[in-house]
Amino acid sequence: MDISQKLKIGALKNKIEDQFGQDILNILNGQMMFEEFYRHQLMENGDYVPFNEAMCSNDTTAAIFSDEFKQIRASGHQVPLEEYEKITVTPLISLFENKYKCIVLWFGDDMFCQINLLTVLAYLEQMGYDGKVYFHTVKEMTYEVEETEIRLEGYQEIYQQVLIHHRLPEAHLMPVMYQGIRLYLEYIKEDNEITAFIKKHKDKTKDELLQRLFHRFPHYGLGDLQYIKLMEALS
Repeated sequence: MDISQKLKIGALKNKIEDQFGQDILNILNGQMMFEEFYRHQLMENGDYVPFNEAMCSNDTTAAIFSDEFKQIRASGHQVPLEEYEKITVTPLISLFENKYKCIVLWFGDDMFCQINLLTVLAYLEQMGYDGKVYFHTVKEMTYEVEETEIRLEGYQEIYQQVLIHHRLPEAHLMPVMYQGIRLYLEYIKEDNEITAFIKKHKDKTKDELLQRLFHRFPHYGLGDLQYIKLMEALS
């Protein structure tokens, strides 16, 4: 993150803080973004929490963060429930327990981030949140940021259509979310462009293939774990 990106993020934060003071919750997509904000001293005012999930993988339930949700997500990630709660649920205690006038969502524009964003929006709607919601699209390679004000309407239904019924919703969507959902529906197919690429390059070492996948499919935003799982399934 260079000085110009840091200044732009700072300007967006200052604008919101001028309106809402410190009564703001910032939800960041994942531990890496959380640590990047911390490292660049971008956490002066308001509260900051990471959303440590990968909602584009494994099954889910309609009631987000219910006991059934946590059990199914932990099972899908192949970790004990206690570990899932420590990694994903505990960092979000501020979201569950406090009331904020404004929630700012800092998520990338790739498929991985957009499916996480959809889940958070559906949860905010599920909990009846009635404050202001802003989505700050973060291009994670450059940390350029764009701001969109979000109206919490229909996201629970969209979440269920996409993540449970695996179909493209008819509702009007932000272009970045529409693209993320289309990629997700491609990704969950048994045969898709990523699996085809893996099959074509089976002669490469795991590390070399990983690097090629990162380079070829950055718009999916997948990490080592997702790609290795696909490689093992195809081996």
